[in-house]
Formats: sequence, structure tokens, C-alpha cells
Amino acid sequence: MSFLTPLFLLGGLAIAGPILFHLIRRVSRERTPFSSLLFLKPTPPRTTQRRKLEHLFLLLLRCLCLLALAGAFARPFFAKEALPDLSTKRRELVIVIDTSASMRRAGLWSKAQALAEQYIDRAEPADDVALMTFDRQSRTVFSMAEWSAWPADQRAALARQRLAALSPGWMGTRLGLALIEAAGQFQTHAIGGEPPSSRNIVLISDLQEGAKLEGLQGREWPTGMHVTVERVAGAQQSNAGLEIMEQSTGYARVTNSKDSLKEKFRLAWKEGGEGTDIYLPPGQTRTFPTPKPPSGMTTGTLQLSGDDADFDNTSCFAAPEIQEVSICYLGGDSTNDPSKPLYYLERVFPASPRRRVTVVGSNSLDQAGFAVVPGGLDAGEITALRGWVESGKTALLLLTGQPSAQALAGLLDAPEVQVTEGTGDYALLAEIDFKHPIFAPFDDPRYSDFTAIHFWKHWRWEIPPALHASALAKFDDGSPALAQIAVGKGNVLVLASGWAPDQSQLVVSSKFPPLMETMLDWSGFGAPARFQFRTGDAIPSPNFADRSVQWKRPDAREITLPAGAAFTDTDLPGIYVAASDGKERRFAVNLPLEESRVAPLSVDDLARLGVPIGPLTEQAAAVTRIHQRQLQRAELENREKLWRWFILAALAVLGVEIILSGSMTRGLRTAGTAQ
Repeated sequence: MSFLTPLFLLGGLAIAGPILFHLIRRVSRERTPFSSLLFLKPTPPRTTQRRKLEHLFLLLLRCLCLLALAGAFARPFFAKEALPDLSTKRRELVIVIDTSASMRRAGLWSKAQALAEQYIDRAEPADDVALMTFDRQSRTVFSMAEWSAWPADQRAALARQRLAALSPGWMGTRLGLALIEAAGQFQTHAIGGEPPSSRNIVLISDLQEGAKLEGLQGREWPTGMHVTVERVAGAQQSNAGLEIMEQSTGYARVTNSKDSLKEKFRLAWKEGGEGTDIYLPPGQTRTFPTPKPPSGMTTGTLQLSGDDADFDNTSCFAAPEIQEVSICYLGGDSTNDPSKPLYYLERVFPASPRRRVTVVGSNSLDQAGFAVVPGGLDAGEITALRGWVESGKTALLLLTGQPSAQALAGLLDAPEVQVTEGTGDYALLAEIDFKHPIFAPFDDPRYSDFTAIHFWKHWRWEIPPALHASALAKFDDGSPALAQIAVGKGNVLVLASGWAPDQSQLVVSSKFPPLMETMLDWSGFGAPARFQFRTGDAIPSPNFADRSVQWKRPDAREITLPAGAAFTDTDLPGIYVAASDGKERRFAVNLPLEESRVAPLSVDDLARLGVPIGPLTEQAAAVTRIHQRQLQRAELENREKLWRWFILAALAVLGVEIILSGSMTRGLRTAGTAQ
């Protein structure tokens, strides 16, 4: 038998009262008539010094009554139904440890490991525990299934062994993704299993404000799950970080954490040169010109000094290469004649510090990456151009009459291409394949309207059925406006009109420059490769590589990948070198600037996004479990209601005691009267 309020059992000590009263001997009040008391001295009767209990059965009844009342107030119950034992009920626990770059600050990682060890040591044999780490990505150190497969007496030791092998890296912090994937551990483990008594995610992190929280808003979490936040913090440290801007390498973006105590810093190149003093108040991010680099420097490291934490005080720089692109124009037009296509071709590609586009003549076809054919070609030019296209290049042919139709037939090795001039005042583009890479950038309601472009002259033609071709755009009369035809390894684009003002409005339209850019990109000479990356980004394979590429990491480790395969092992900041066929290209990989914002994030921000925040400490969780147990005991006692039987027993005993004591009193009175 158990008691819901056992302290009331102390009321049973009240039985000392009846016992004490029974031990008290009083002077007898009985009087015996005598003939004469005149010559006698009054002498009270003497009482004995020994105390002995009288009327034991009456005493027992009175004691039983008090004990029954004390038992009723203690609310007894029998655990006939197995009372759920929260200490042995299966719980699911996922420990999530932050291994982002901000955890490299002094003292944080050792505290995080100590907290994780405490939760591992407190796990009961029936519990299921998983350990995860997160930075830019989430990783499972051991799952609940793996924990369950370990011997019960070795689980804690094996878990601590894996925990000791962990260390913070150089990635950013995606806290939202980590919580979502941690919640997925519950759903994965719950398939086919018995529901646990609780599901808890323990988040161990510095919880810095630069963490990304995407995906949390409106998220549906598993039933019964809550998140326990264990924030680790070191000594108060001022922190600022920098990042060289990718689009403008002469500038660096610097951020100062809002809890920083410093606001004066200095920028300088590690390779030498003069430095620059900067002023940045706490909580702000600004862009500053970088100091003048040493002469001839192609790669370097910019350093920031003046704060306490140095994990984010460097940013690497790799000088971008200028991409040279040649477009071959196979025509004899004057570059200064605005009525000819060449005039606009030379001006449509804007100057860029990372790409230089030049238009060359037919004698430089072999060095060109893209070709434009404005009209007819002679037999030699057709043969040369066909071989050039078959090698994997792209040519754009403007179909403007019968001579250009003959050139097209020669390029396609077709007997003849029939063309007729379109009728009507003008034609419009009616059908456009926005799924093709050339038109994909226009696949948006804001940019997909081509009806303002009038084609004054266009040519109707049909794509030969034997060719591997597709119409990317059609005029409103159904004839192909822009077609792609495969020739060997390359392609021929056919535009059934010109872009000069007497042919169409295409050249005066805002669509013309981006359309020419997408054609050039699709031909294999798109935007120049990036040279600035963040840790964890994939670096595309250099476009000069035709064979395997030898990659060299900042730690001198070398990795060989096939041409075209992106390099993904970018977990360290520094300079990465790609080499192939005697050519090299250098890339800079740096820490994300958001990781420098180390001021603590409020737990309330997570709660506002819908994260089910639970007890903040293990002690609070223990108090919650005790409260739950008390509620379970109260529910069981309320179902049995044994206290009512104790009350009935007390009343029954009290009734017997009243009857017995009354009969004894009447017997004494009768005996006294008889005497």
C-alpha cells in the first residue's frame, strides 16, 4: 500500500492521548453510608504509585479510530495497476552540438563537451540517445539504433569516445536546418516502435546571432517533442570579422559584434605594405577599401587586428583572371555602319573587369569561341565553318534571304533549304520555349513579354525533318523564328530575321543585350568563374581542363578529380589550386562573415518561430518528471478512493466505542446504587 500524502500518518501519534488518559488514576468518588462519623478523622483514600491500563478493549477501539482517521487523510492506494515508472520508461534524447567556427573561441568547446558528457551519463538503460553535430551541415555521430545496439554497460563509454574525437570546424551556422534534422531522428526511430514517454532535443551551442534560422517558421514538430537549450559562453570577448567582397576585390566588408567593447581596428596585408586604420562601432557592418597590396601580388591574405577573438581575422584573396572571348563575324560590313549587324554586335557586350569580348574576322575563326553569320558564304567559308562547328562550337546564322539559306544548307549538309519572305506589315514572336537555357532567364512574368518587338522582315522556312533540331521560338504565322540545329558536337542557331533597324526592332529592345549574353553563355563562354568562395561551397572545375584536375588544399593535401567534377572538400579557409595540362587556377575560400556576429541570440527568438522550447536545465526536467509522477499517483488514488473505507472504519469503531463505554458507565452506576 502507498500513500498520496504520507505526512498525515503522523496524526497516528494522537493515540498517545487515549493511552495517557487511561493511565491517569483519579480519586474515587464512591461513598458508603456509615452510622456515625463523629469520632473519626476524615482521611482520603490512598492511591497506588503503579500505573496500569484498565479497560484495554475500550483503549484499543479509541486508538483504532484515530489511526483510521490518520490513514484516511494520508489517502492510501494500492498499486494494483503498475504505476508508470518514469525512471525506467523509455525516453528519446538527441544531443545536438554546435561545431561551427564561432565555437573555436577560447573555452567554448571544452564546456560543450562537458555538457554533452553529463547528458550521456544521466541516460537510463531504457533511454534511446543520439548525438549530432552541426555547422553548415548536420552530421550524425551515432544514431538511436546504434546506441541501442551497444551493450548497456558500455554505451556511455563508447559515446564519450566518439564525443572526444569531435572538434569545431570552419563552417557557418545553420541552426534551423540542425533542429529540423534532429527532429527527424525521432520520426525515423518511431517507425514500428513503442511511443516514448518524452522526446527531447538538447541544443549545446554558443547560440550566436549570426546563425541562420531558415525553415523554422511554421514547422510542424513531432508530438511531445521539446528543445532544451544549453548555451555555452566564455569570457567577455570583443569580436570583429572581415570578408573580401567577391564582386569588388578592392573592398572588404567588416562587421563588429554588438556586444563588442572595441571600435578601432586595423586592416593590413599579411604579405606586406601599409595598413589602414578603421573605425566601426559595435553592432554595425560597413565596407572599407582594402590597403594597397604589394606590387605583383596575385594571392594574399588580408588581416584584421584590434579585437580579442582571432578565429575570423583573416580573409584570403585570389586575383581573378580576365577571360578573353573572341566572336568571329563572317561578313564584310563596316564597323561604323549603323545599318549593319556588325555595328551592334561590337557594342552589345559591355566592358567587364573579368571578361573581354572582341569581334574578329573570318581569318581568326580557329581562335574564336562563337561565330555570327550575317548572310551568304562562299564554299571555302562554308567548309571551314562546318568543321569548326562540328568540333563543338556554336554559330548564329541570320536568315535574311536566299544567299543565307544556301549557306545554311551547306552547314547542315542538306540538299536545299526553301525560304520565302513573310507577308504582312510585321511579325511577332508567339511561341517561346522558356525551358531552354537561352530563354530561361526570361521565364518570369516581368520579363517574358516579347510582343513589343516587331520584325519588319522575316523569312518563312521549314526545318529539314532528317535533322536533330528544335524551334526555340516561333513567329505568329507558325514558322520558326529561332531554331537550334545540332551539327556534329556543335550547334547552329538560326534566326529567321536580322537585328538591324531595317529588319526588326530587336536591336532597340531591352531584350537584345541579355539575349546575346545567354547565347554566348550557352555556347560555353558564360560568365567568368568565381574566384571567391565560402567554406563548404563547391568550386566548379576550371573550363580549361580537358583531362583530370589536380587540386591542392591549403593544408597541402592533394586530390585528383576528373575534368568537369566540382571540388567539394572546402572545409578549410585558404587558397585552393587547380592544375591541369600545365595550367593553374587559384581560388580563395573564406569564413562566412555572419559567423563573426557572436552576440548571443535570445531563446525567445526561437520560441517566436515555433520551436517548442522546454526545460532549460536537466534539474528542471527532473522536477517536471517528479510532478508528472505525483499526478499519476493522484489519478490512481482517485480511482480507488480507499480513504472512504478508512472513514467508514473510523465511524464503525467510534460507534462500537460509544456503545461499549456507555454500557460500562451504566454498569458502574447500577453497582453503586445496589451497594
